[in-house]
Amino acid sequence: MTSQSFTSHDGLKISYEIIDECEGEYLLLHTGLNSTKEAWKELSYVDEFKNDFKIILIDPRGHGESDKPRDLAKYSYKKMADDVAALLDHLGIQKIYYFGYSLGALIGWRFAQFHQERLICLVAGGSRIRYPKDYTNVFLRLQFLKEGEIINEDIPFKPTDVESFLPSLKIPVLIFSGEEDQSTISSVPEFAKALPNCTSFTIPGLNHPQTIMQKEKVLPQIKDFLIKVQKSK
Repeated sequence: MTSQSFTSHDGLKISYEIIDECEGEYLLLHTGLNSTKEAWKELSYVDEFKNDFKIILIDPRGHGESDKPRDLAKYSYKKMADDVAALLDHLGIQKIYYFGYSLGALIGWRFAQFHQERLICLVAGGSRIRYPKDYTNVFLRLQFLKEGEIINEDIPFKPTDVESFLPSLKIPVLIFSGEEDQSTISSVPEFAKALPNCTSFTIPGLNHPQTIMQKEKVLPQIKDFLIKVQKSK
């Protein structure tokens, strides 16, 4: 299926794609920083999942084929999570399995916070339980790039501290990180302690981008987790 778009909750056009090659339930794959939904195909994640799940791919606002407004008020993790909920409403889908990496994981946490009833489970890779002030002031400015030029360089993201609502999440959650990913590895045991129903793993020798690119080192654990969730329903 080719890319399509829909009008989200605040009027932006959001691009998405459905890969529907089996009778399974829906798995949404949410991209990372400055990436697009095409990355899941290029890295063969779609090929790995398409026989067991119907797959939903999405370009978050500011990325890929989705709208890239210059109105700073249009950008927040909450708005991006609401885009996912609006897409499910558009498609008539009630619940999904969610797999997000990096930015996709951050949006996944907000989706779980505000739309937990739409989740069967959450897989979150390469994310932190809290972010220091300098991360917010510098790194998050670089979320939205176009041909090397920073657009919306003052996007008002707030620190993505998620620990306050983690105990309220009843869904199964899988956390993973590369052991050389200095920005996220320390959060793995904290997530595991805070979440009521959490599984976690780490991968030796891999940094942040390497972890998602070397799918052969992460997919076995992710697939095993998803299968267990399916069987427990």
